[in-house]
Amino acid sequence: MQRLNQLDDQLEAMLAVEAEVDSEQLQQLLAQREQLLQQLMARPESLDKAEWQAAVDRTSYLLARIRHHRDMSASQLQRLQHGQRSMQVYNKFR
Repeated sequence: MQRLNQLDDQLEAMLAVEAEVDSEQLQQLLAQREQLLQQLMARPESLDKAEWQAAVDRTSYLLARIRHHRDMSASQLQRLQHGQRSMQVYNKFR
């Protein structure tokens, strides 16, 4: 459980900023987290219910932060595409 807490701390720190997130590093950390969760679920007798509930709560928080970053990226992409289309129209009339 300690390793899961460390991974979650790293993920929370990465997602706490409003800047662009390194997607490769995020993907690696999430893959490590998934493996660790599968290992923990393979031995449910060794899990403390309070710690497990805290991990579930952190999962919900992390998913919300990831969605937030995804939505921000999608919004930036839309603005970029709109700007590119506007430039294409402008260049037609030059």
